[in-house]
Amino acid sequence: MKSKIPFIKPSFPKAEEITADYMRIIKSNWYTNFGPFEKKFTEEVAGYVGQGAQVATAANATLGIDLAVRALLVKNQETDNYVIMPSFTFAAGVEVLVSQGYTPVFIDIDVNTWQPSIKQAKRFVEQNKDKVRGILLCNVFGVGGVEVDDWENFAKMAGLPLIIDSAAGFGSEYKEGVPVGVKGDCEVFSLHATKPFCVGEGALVVSRNAELVARIRKLQNFGFNDQVIEGIGTNAKLQEINCAIGCRQLVGFSKRIQARRRTLVRYKKELSKLGASFQRNDELSAVAFASVVFHTSENAEAVLGALSQNGVEARSYYRPLHFQPIFKDKTKQADSLDVTEMIASRIVSLPVHDNMSEEDQTTIIDTIKTCLEP
Repeated sequence: MKSKIPFIKPSFPKAEEITADYMRIIKSNWYTNFGPFEKKFTEEVAGYVGQGAQVATAANATLGIDLAVRALLVKNQETDNYVIMPSFTFAAGVEVLVSQGYTPVFIDIDVNTWQPSIKQAKRFVEQNKDKVRGILLCNVFGVGGVEVDDWENFAKMAGLPLIIDSAAGFGSEYKEGVPVGVKGDCEVFSLHATKPFCVGEGALVVSRNAELVARIRKLQNFGFNDQVIEGIGTNAKLQEINCAIGCRQLVGFSKRIQARRRTLVRYKKELSKLGASFQRNDELSAVAFASVVFHTSENAEAVLGALSQNGVEARSYYRPLHFQPIFKDKTKQADSLDVTEMIASRIVSLPVHDNMSEEDQTTIIDTIKTCLEP
C-alpha cells in the first residue's frame, strides 16, 4: 500500500535539465570512463567540501568502501585479520570485509551519541595488537561523530587505517562546523536515491590524501595505470549521466539541507516534551531522516503501528548486524553489545523531505502523541 507520507521523497533535477545534459553527453560520445561531467562533478564536490578535499567517484557506496579497503588495508596470511566496525550500521561494510577475507569485529555504540564506542575499540586493540588491520568507523545516520578527532588520534597512535562510512552524511558537519568528508584516511558517501544528496546510484570517496585518491581512481578501473595493472581492482566507474545529475543536485543543496533541519527542529521541540531523545549533533546533519529513541521497545512498536495506520511510512533502523545468522561464523564481538541492542529496540526513524509541509509534520507529531501521552 502506498503511504500518504512516504519515508523517502527524493528531489531530482527537472526532466528538461537532465535531457539537456544527456544531449551534451551524446554530442561528446563519452558516456563513462571519467568523462567531462565526471571531472566537473569531482571538482565541484571538492569545492563544496573544502578543507583540501580530493574526490573519487564510484558506482555505489558499497564499491566505494570496497575501493577504500583495497587501497588501505593489508592482510597478514599468518594470522587473523580483524577490522573494527559497529554492528549498528547497514550491511554494506561487513559484506565488503567478509568478501575480502577480513573478520569484522563488532563494537558497541555510545548510549548518548549512538556512535561507535571508542573505549571498546581501544580495549580490543590493546588485547589484539598484531591482528587488527584497520577501522571501519561509521557516522551513524550521516551525523558527524562528536568523537571523530579522538578516533583519528587513536588510529594514528595504533598505526591503523581509518575508513569512515558517512553514507548519508554528505552536507553534514562535525561539531566544529567542519564539513563531513575530510576526516580519517577517507570518507565514503552514498549518492543513492534514499539520501539527501542523490544521483540515483553512486558514491564519493573523499580524502585530503591526493595520493590515496589517485590510487582509488586506478583501482576503480581494474587497477590499470595506462596499460599496466598496478593493483587488484574492480569496475566501479560512475556514468556520465549520474555525474551530470550530481552537478545539478549541488545547486541549491545547502538550502534544501536547511529546510530538512527545520523539520528536525520541530520534531525535537514537540517530541522531547514526551521524553523522546535524539542523536547528538543531528542538528548539524543533512537529516536523511529523523531518528527518535523512545523509553521502551513497546513505545517504539506502538508508534510504528500508529504511524502505519495513519498512512505514514516510518522505519526502525538498524537491525544490528550481529543478529544476522549469516554473519555468525564470519565475525567477532569485541565485547557486550547491550547499548546497540537497546537503542535498536527503541528507535523509530521518521520521514524528512526537502520541502515537507507543516501539515505532514503535524500529522506525524500528533500521531506519536496519541501513543505516548497519558
